[in-house]
Amino acid sequence: MSNGETPRSSIFSGVLLILLGVLFLLHRFHPELRIGHLIGVYWPVLLILWGVAKLIDHLSANRSGEGRTAVLSGGEAALLFLVILALFGLWVLDKFAPPRRDWNFNFEPFGERYTESEVVPPLTLPAGARLTVQTRSGNINVHTAEGNELHVEASKSASGSSERRAHERMSGVAVTLERSGNGYVLHPSNQEDHHGHVNVDLDVEVPKKVNLTASTSRGDINVSGISGSVTAASESGDVEVHDVGSDVSVEMKKGDTRISNVAGNVRITGKGSQVDLDDITGDATLEGDFFGPVRVRNVTKTTHYVSQRSDITLQHLAGRLELDSGDIEISDVSGAGRIAAHEQDIEVENIAGRLDIADSKGDIKVRLAEPLREEINIADDSGAIDVTLPSKSTFEINAVSRSGEIESDFEDASLKLANGSDVGRLNGKVGSRGPKINITTSYGTIYLRKSD
Repeated sequence: MSNGETPRSSIFSGVLLILLGVLFLLHRFHPELRIGHLIGVYWPVLLILWGVAKLIDHLSANRSGEGRTAVLSGGEAALLFLVILALFGLWVLDKFAPPRRDWNFNFEPFGERYTESEVVPPLTLPAGARLTVQTRSGNINVHTAEGNELHVEASKSASGSSERRAHERMSGVAVTLERSGNGYVLHPSNQEDHHGHVNVDLDVEVPKKVNLTASTSRGDINVSGISGSVTAASESGDVEVHDVGSDVSVEMKKGDTRISNVAGNVRITGKGSQVDLDDITGDATLEGDFFGPVRVRNVTKTTHYVSQRSDITLQHLAGRLELDSGDIEISDVSGAGRIAAHEQDIEVENIAGRLDIADSKGDIKVRLAEPLREEINIADDSGAIDVTLPSKSTFEINAVSRSGEIESDFEDASLKLANGSDVGRLNGKVGSRGPKINITTSYGTIYLRKSD
């Protein structure tokens, strides 16, 4: 017989929908978390949520005097079936999908992180040997010592619900040194388990005369003192290389790059944040989008920087090249310079060789402390152009501002300056003979200044 009370609706349906929505959102935007894998391990959480929801329903019904909810209504049963079906689908998707190279997720609820060390038996390397050092997750630190022996200390770290569980995970990871072709490969084996990755930091002491390749999916790389070549790759971390006697090649996806004192060529590719290059005896090449600032100093041969917005080539950079999101600054180049940019302001000081600048939607400033010795060509789609030369300079100039004016501090009988309603022109010579200066801009004023 009914007492006339209407049973309360349960919050369990809402909890199920929230849970399902969160899981699908994480699977959509963070597939590296492998939600299906976590569902297969932690599915009992669904029972816990069901119990919590029912307990809340019971307490609320007692306080309000309303009818108690059913243990599982027909609608809730149907919804629960659909949720289980969806979760099973996610599990199947992650179970049989190919593993992601960049998966680096550790999940141990309520677990702490523990560490332990492992020392690899030393090995004698022949001079000039090729050594490859790899870890999926962890830092790599390579430095040199006298002698021909390779020494390795590995620092492992893993999370676990208990210290014993964490050490079980770490004990399954062995750091091995293998012969591969004409070189050696140092790497942790079995670094991935069903809880994620065991982090392995490698501290490696090598003979000076080795050729090194170092790579990590997530971690920093630090290399110093090697007389051979260095190749480094980090998908998420900083790279620092200094005091190297041969070529250096670095591939980045995230992080900062710092390279100094290299007696060879340097090449950096990919993308990342800050870049610092100092004291490079050979060529310095940067290809990619680095969000900076990018700083390059003292490159003996050619500096070449290529990104979506800039293409810069400098011969013999004795001073500095610095770029950020909106500016390019160059100083003290003893050879030629070629600069192409888009929506960036350009400032060049003291370049001895030929200078070619092409810019759009940016201002350009050129200042020389010594009289002009080579030709200057400047073209700007929209922006002001400011050129400052020593008072004793001699040159031939042809300057045109199609929708602006021209101002000149130089006065010579052969110079002809004309500013009309829609165009400004400056033509002629200063002195008997000298290099040519060609300047054009569509919108903006051209300034030709004289310094003492």
